[in-house]
Amino acid sequence: MIALFDAGPALAQASRTDAASPATAQTADTTQDVVVTGSRIKRPAVDNPQPTATVDSKLLESRGYANIADALNQLPGFGLADSSTVGDQGNGFGVGQSFVNLYGLGSQRTLTLVNGRRFVGANPATIFSQAGGGTQVDLNTIPTKLIDRVETVSIGGAPIYGSDAIAGTVNIILKRDFQGLDLDGQAGISSRGDLGNQRIRALAGMNFADGRGNITVDAEYNHDDGLLGNQRDVIRRQYGFISPDFPGSPYNTNFSKVLVQNMRTFLGEPGGNPYFLDRGTLGPTRSITDANGNLLRFAPNGNLIPFNTGLATSDPTTFLGGDALNMADITNLRVKDNRFNATVLLNYEVTPGIRFFGEGWYSRSNATNLAGQPVYNTAFFRQAAPGDFDINGNYIMKVGNPFLTPQAKAIIVQNLIANGLPATDNDVFYLGRANTDLVSGVARMNQELYRFVGGFTGDFQALGHKFTWEVSANYGRTSSTSLTPSLVEPNLRRALNVGRDASGNIVCLPFNPDPNDPTQPPNTPQYNGTISQTCAPLNLFGNGAPSQAARNYVTTNARTDAITSQRDFLATLTGALLTLPGGDLGISLGYENRREYSRFSPDAFYTQALGRSIAIDGIAGSYTTNELFGELRAPLIGPQQNIPLIHSLELNAAGRYVHNSANGSAFTWTAGGRWAPTSWLAIRGNYTRAIRAPAVTELYAANQPAYDGGYDPCDQQNLNSGPNPAVRQKNCQAAGLPANFSSLINSATIPITVIGNRNLRNETARSWTVGAVLQPHALRGLSLSADYISIDLSNTIVSSSAEDVLKGCYDSTSYPNNYYCSLVTRDTSPDNFGQVLTLEEPFINQGGRVFRAVEATLDYRFDMPSNLGQMTIGATYQHIIKQYTVISADAGIQNTRGQIGSNVDRANFNATLDTGPVSWFNQVIFTGPAVFDATEPPGTRDVPGVGSYIVWNTGVTFHATNRLDFRINVNNVTDRGVPYPGSGNASQNVYYDGLAGRTFLFGASVRM
Repeated sequence: MIALFDAGPALAQASRTDAASPATAQTADTTQDVVVTGSRIKRPAVDNPQPTATVDSKLLESRGYANIADALNQLPGFGLADSSTVGDQGNGFGVGQSFVNLYGLGSQRTLTLVNGRRFVGANPATIFSQAGGGTQVDLNTIPTKLIDRVETVSIGGAPIYGSDAIAGTVNIILKRDFQGLDLDGQAGISSRGDLGNQRIRALAGMNFADGRGNITVDAEYNHDDGLLGNQRDVIRRQYGFISPDFPGSPYNTNFSKVLVQNMRTFLGEPGGNPYFLDRGTLGPTRSITDANGNLLRFAPNGNLIPFNTGLATSDPTTFLGGDALNMADITNLRVKDNRFNATVLLNYEVTPGIRFFGEGWYSRSNATNLAGQPVYNTAFFRQAAPGDFDINGNYIMKVGNPFLTPQAKAIIVQNLIANGLPATDNDVFYLGRANTDLVSGVARMNQELYRFVGGFTGDFQALGHKFTWEVSANYGRTSSTSLTPSLVEPNLRRALNVGRDASGNIVCLPFNPDPNDPTQPPNTPQYNGTISQTCAPLNLFGNGAPSQAARNYVTTNARTDAITSQRDFLATLTGALLTLPGGDLGISLGYENRREYSRFSPDAFYTQALGRSIAIDGIAGSYTTNELFGELRAPLIGPQQNIPLIHSLELNAAGRYVHNSANGSAFTWTAGGRWAPTSWLAIRGNYTRAIRAPAVTELYAANQPAYDGGYDPCDQQNLNSGPNPAVRQKNCQAAGLPANFSSLINSATIPITVIGNRNLRNETARSWTVGAVLQPHALRGLSLSADYISIDLSNTIVSSSAEDVLKGCYDSTSYPNNYYCSLVTRDTSPDNFGQVLTLEEPFINQGGRVFRAVEATLDYRFDMPSNLGQMTIGATYQHIIKQYTVISADAGIQNTRGQIGSNVDRANFNATLDTGPVSWFNQVIFTGPAVFDATEPPGTRDVPGVGSYIVWNTGVTFHATNRLDFRINVNNVTDRGVPYPGSGNASQNVYYDGLAGRTFLFGASVRM
């Protein structure tokens, strides 16, 4: 089996196998009984009844992975990561955390263990987490050098380990009883001279007390420079889709969406765009223009210069080319990261039948999101009446503002007079602006983790068989602090209230707005949590115009603190009751008591809504479980019976009763078996009922205001999509929306309310697998396997996104009387008719998810002819048959199969040639073609998706001596770019190798 290797220069493969090596194995021994992931009962290594993907330490070394998540995400079974070091980091509350997402069902439905025990989560308990609710483990906190192997079991782990194993279980198995000292270092860089990264690791261990005990210590430091969007051409090109139906369109109107390049977003230009009317859309009937009719913007020197809009589209916030904001400049492609991990493992034989074990963990990281969207002031975000004050609307500026240059003031006065408006120094004009020079989207998160494990294990004889017992206590705590430079609204308004003192200096004037004047801001007290508490006059006329003193007064490092803790007591008893014809009737019984606690604490800036966000509330809550579980393995027939077509026959079953203090009792179970008609062919399968309990966030979130956006089914680009376009079109028409309606929610966010629910029920999944394993005697060392995987998830816990709410309403056959339509409010005013004003997004048990796939593997190890060395080959493949979500029974299915991140076909091929002192590793990763939106019918887009993608990685390790190795890796050898025209966040994660381009790693290790 490929998961079992001789200790030597061979580089291991990532594979899906039916065998797993024991934690302390150094040589292949398929006769040794081991405990495999998904069971607590020992069995022959070749008898794993469930499909299991294995990544071992040699693959981690050969590729130089910075964390185990990077290795797992390249396996075909893992879907688009919902939190990683790559791409947009959202609001900064979880910057750089790495969760894994088996089968694309959400990272909260993949259970992560270390040595078969739960590990404390790191996901902040807030609705603003990118990964949703849950206690997902940050895999950055696991030291890579200490890993022996990582086993991923499909679906069957829930009755063995408990809640959350809906998609499967990832079990990280550590090295044991290490002796000696192993030091290594590596450094990497891309062929473009960026993406610098460095790593230093040390692993030391020794036996003591005449071999009765062992202590192992590991310490690791990693640094990553990060990467910005404007450092890659594919991002600089700014691909996107627009509706081709607009005046002067040069595009083919036979499609609803056409691909364009050089797309620009207009929500105010960084230097500012002046208006004489309070509007967002540009045009001569509202915008300040020069004598030639050119639209204008403020230059860095404060003068007004022509503003090139580029080509206008049907969306007033989207232009092609021109001077509007280039999102490439504010796109984060990879976070900057500094990370330190340290772990101590200890075991000691107290008596011949009792052994103590302990673990101590510490992790500290500092991750930085390098760029993000700024704060905008634009009438597109205004909710007040035109001309009235709105914190998100256009700035209302006085004509006599002393920061205006004479040239700019003259042009503004001319425009006001020409349009019949007053133009004295006390009269006003309006300024739309993307405030990139005030806040840049940079966010930082500091995270610290402690974890301690202690327990005893032993064995005794009873009923003629050996029984093993274990009791352990496990406590972990993750704390994180996010720091996000943010614009403070009360201080901003004071800094904008400027004039001249007696000496002619521009100063902040006394701030006394008239509460009866709707054009003036509220008199909210100054916030003293800013970098400076001394008001400094703020100049907004031109990109870079604000002084540092003014920036310090109007910005704060907004802070949130999050804590997640886990306490887990576990006791197990495993052994055999009697001997059956095929072997021992194995049983395992156990009890677990677990407490999960989470707290999220925003500072006053967030709770008092002193910025552009609504108030962000804190969350705190916990739940405790009491769990009883049992497992049975019955080898009914073995080879010794010599029964035709039944070489061996084994049945397996497990069950777990869970009482959760937050939502009551549940029972999860699994049953399956393994039938080998011959010694070289085995058929395996199982059926599992799994659960996921509600997380603290989902249970205890208050009525939390927020902002959301993304997708309006009634937008002209989306009318012909969905599960039933005719139903969608009929419902949108019934809502009074014209066929050419352009929805701003596609490019801007709107207010929502997210509501926790203490009456949530468990998610439940009905899942099964069936497959075969082929190990022909004629080709010794070859193993082939194939498995069909089916998962039906119901009672899904969702805080229905804006997209889900709108689809649930307008794709429903019961419109407008269904649940989702009651959550939508649209504007009825003539100026913004039909635009979504507000949404409610409560946590509910609603709908479900379906996943069907076939996975296959090939593992082969053989000697090359002519003494050329030994070749090790491993390949994994996945073909998705079905993948969709169900929002509600009457809204149809929302297909995701074949979208980027849910590519129908994926494969990973590895080959290593070991010859003399050289090991040559090669890896080829295949990602099949994908579409941008699997719900769209053919002909919706002129370019529906991306083609297939292949990347080749290679590495050579030179064993200079028995103690000294040198290694060089080249990833993406051919410098293959992201497949055209992918460039969004999904593409950045799925095709990250193409985004990075050709990269190099140089490393060395020494063993003592």
